[in-house]
Amino acid sequence: MTSRRAFLGSVGVAILGARAARAGAALGWAAPAQRSFKGPLGIQLYSLRNQLDKDVPGSLKLIRDAGYTDVETAGFYKMTPAEFKKALDKAGLKCTGMHSGDDNRFRTKLDEIIAEAKVFKPAYVTSPWIQEEHRKDADGCKRIAAEFNEWGKKLQAAGFRFAFHNHDLEFKPLGSTTPMDILIQETDPKLVDFELDLFFVKKVGLTPADYLRKYPGRFKLVHLKDIAKGTPAGFGEAPDNACVPLGEGQIDWPKTLAAATDVGVKYWYIEDESDTAPEGIKKSAEYLKTVRF
Repeated sequence: MTSRRAFLGSVGVAILGARAARAGAALGWAAPAQRSFKGPLGIQLYSLRNQLDKDVPGSLKLIRDAGYTDVETAGFYKMTPAEFKKALDKAGLKCTGMHSGDDNRFRTKLDEIIAEAKVFKPAYVTSPWIQEEHRKDADGCKRIAAEFNEWGKKLQAAGFRFAFHNHDLEFKPLGSTTPMDILIQETDPKLVDFELDLFFVKKVGLTPADYLRKYPGRFKLVHLKDIAKGTPAGFGEAPDNACVPLGEGQIDWPKTLAAATDVGVKYWYIEDESDTAPEGIKKSAEYLKTVRF
């Protein structure tokens, strides 16, 4: 009888607990943090551009030793694509993403971009920049969005996905909207994805978690990149040293990682543009092991 009462008591507690959880959710209470970052953890190689210019094998070893498995390229550091691919293979690093130039390069040299991608076989081929003339008004943004769809179609036929990576200027208001909103709304989700640079979202005064949730399913890649406390919000250049290791800046990472996970992010790249990036990328990788959300 005692054991039966104990069992029934535990069931009652569980039922009451479930009811309480549902009631708490209805009131907007947060559930206990249970999730942790699962990765895969990648790095945008621009982070170690200065080191890679001098020593490719040593820089790639540093990246692998810091716990990274995936890389997103940004050039080939005086090597041919084939030579750089061999260096990645030797270091035990997998290329899952490529930054392959601005809109002008995609417009004029897409066949060359596809040829490079066939060497590395990434999941994504990304443009990290569009010229001012294509984002200065809504019509220009719609025209470039149409081009994104065409590039996405050609890349998809070759076995890759096309993505666009934002900076801060894509959030500059155009009346009641922004270039970024237009690009997302005017592109075909079957052909075009987006890589959200969280540093720049925060830099312009937006909340990264909220913007991720605004367009569920459209952000398949993110740049995990923190912004130093005291950096003023606004548009324009930010100094390289405004980048700080994750957890040392302004971004609420538990909230942001939860949102990114919920909306379907698949590829996660640390980017640290600061002078102390070799140490910073290690700190960021260690920090991600501690976050619960």
